[in-house]
Amino acid sequence: MIGIDLGTTNSLVCVWDENGARLLKNRLGDSMTPSVVSFDPDGTVYVGKTARERLVTHPEVTFKEFKRDMGTDVTYTAYGRTYKPEELSALVLKQLKEDAGSELGYPVTEAVISVPAYFNDRQRAATRNAGLLAGLTVERLINEPSAAALFYHMEHYDEDEMFVVFDFGGGT
Repeated sequence: MIGIDLGTTNSLVCVWDENGARLLKNRLGDSMTPSVVSFDPDGTVYVGKTARERLVTHPEVTFKEFKRDMGTDVTYTAYGRTYKPEELSALVLKQLKEDAGSELGYPVTEAVISVPAYFNDRQRAATRNAGLLAGLTVERLINEPSAAALFYHMEHYDEDEMFVVFDFGGGT
């Protein structure tokens, strides 16, 4: 099972193994994958850095920040096809899943996905649906500040310690 931070600007994948929690690299060797999707007329889909670069050359068929529209009726159109925000998010999740499987050496089928604390039930359902569309069993959705607190606690465990997590978000 992997943990995914499906971010507005960038996304990350983490795995817990015998060495503890660690970030996984994508096919380009980066730990962060831009949450950007672009399309070609022949059906080719670009996700990540290549898609982000296409924002300049193909802005009408390249989409970013669609996570902000999760759970709404907003749609995006490229070459006559309309996409919901969760479908675009699914393309990002699918790429993250494939990259994680390549690095780990085995197929990934289960994930925990972090979502903003302010996401309502509809936005959470859209995120879960995006995971399913990407071929993932979404075991749990966890609030981003909770994920940060759990990670900090895991790295700096002290029974009497108290700490505060501020979530400023990567896209704001």
